[in-house]
Amino acid sequence: MRQCLTTFDKRPAERLDYWQDVVCKKYVAASAATDLDNEDFSASLTSRELGPLTVSELDAPLHFWSRKASHVRNDGQEVFIVSLIRSGGGELTQRGRSVRLSEGDLTIYDSSAPFDYALQASTQLIKIPKPLLESKLGDARDILACKIERGDPLSAILGDLLTRSLTLELSEESGAVAAKRLSGAIVDLVAAVYDLKRETKSSSAPLEKVMRYARAHLDSEDLAPERLAAAGAISVRTLNRLFGGLGTTPMRWVWAQRLEASRVSLAQGQVASVTEAAFAHGFSELAHFSRSFKKAFGVNPHEMLKR
Repeated sequence: MRQCLTTFDKRPAERLDYWQDVVCKKYVAASAATDLDNEDFSASLTSRELGPLTVSELDAPLHFWSRKASHVRNDGQEVFIVSLIRSGGGELTQRGRSVRLSEGDLTIYDSSAPFDYALQASTQLIKIPKPLLESKLGDARDILACKIERGDPLSAILGDLLTRSLTLELSEESGAVAAKRLSGAIVDLVAAVYDLKRETKSSSAPLEKVMRYARAHLDSEDLAPERLAAAGAISVRTLNRLFGGLGTTPMRWVWAQRLEASRVSLAQGQVASVTEAAFAHGFSELAHFSRSFKKAFGVNPHEMLKR
């Protein structure tokens, strides 16, 4: 169900406090401030829950968000927030990095670390559970407070998908399943945006390229060392040496990634059945998947699905 909240119908003295309360409830705890008079602070937030995601459109005059270490400790949120500027602009600072944003730019920030976000914009927001996106991208610290610039074709598609997601009418019978599928498509598209960003970095190391390729192809049954080596433009011998430095082998690492990604998909409600979780992550035998899952996590996948 779509929810629309606005300060327009609030008394001027209450507007900023109301706004802070509204956005913090939907996203993460932070303090809000503005240089405007309260009566000039007219803002709105339209949002809906979509499976494990919250997708929104926020429209507000200049104001300043600050998430301090105390906020991080007190609310314990573990999410990434993607911000795609539709008009206006902002400046985000996190982990010693600052980025200026304008129309069409996209960035991402992490609730588990303090941030400051000065915003005067209409922006689309996505709140994504950290394990869900990390299962697609691995360690995301290198992409925090980095700008995907206007003109990126995938972020433009993402913006259109978010707009449609907010207006889409779903029936009670099929709504839950459709929401899961749609949220999965959104997360995959966000991952694709940042995969492409990483791929264009000339300094990307062979091991990083291999891991990125593997995470994008976990559903492939023939994800063999030869394919991994080709993805990193290295020999199989070098591939084995690189993974040996991590205390593992290429295929042991791949199977661990498949298990973790399947666990996240079950825990976050991204799949409707254990069979779907298994086949979506490269397992061809359900019995093998169940045994491996129980050994890795101490519970069988059906129990994880029921949670």
